[in-house]
Amino acid sequence: MKCNHFVGALAVSVGLAAPVPASELRPAPGYFVDAMVSITTAENIATACPNLSFDAVAASDVTAEVMEQLGADGFDAKNLEGSMADPADAVRARQAAFRENHKLAKDETDFIRICMAGFAEIKEKTQVGAFLVEITGDGAVDPTKSQ
Repeated sequence: MKCNHFVGALAVSVGLAAPVPASELRPAPGYFVDAMVSITTAENIATACPNLSFDAVAASDVTAEVMEQLGADGFDAKNLEGSMADPADAVRARQAAFRENHKLAKDETDFIRICMAGFAEIKEKTQVGAFLVEITGDGAVDPTKSQ
């Protein structure tokens, strides 16, 4: 997973800088990995669950804060690959922890289970839940409640 291909709101442009040896790259900060995982996880949940929507405005606000903090911490926000080690291992570990916490298979296809995970994240006021919005109104069905 390349830093500059961060899904959705956290996409950044890649500069045409010369490659930097991996030994000179700094580890991805935890706040960057947290934002990357929470935003992309919420986006995936909202895509799979007809009762939840992704809050793009909240994601944009957090993205701006993260990019500002990266700059303040000395990372090149226009060329993250040139200043930051690939965070793929940290991202995969946090994604696995999320799936384990909600007892979801890596290739989960049961939208009800996915919706339940999303509703739980909203209820618990987690980082993932902060990017999810329950769709309400006539005809809206809460799949976590028996009909």
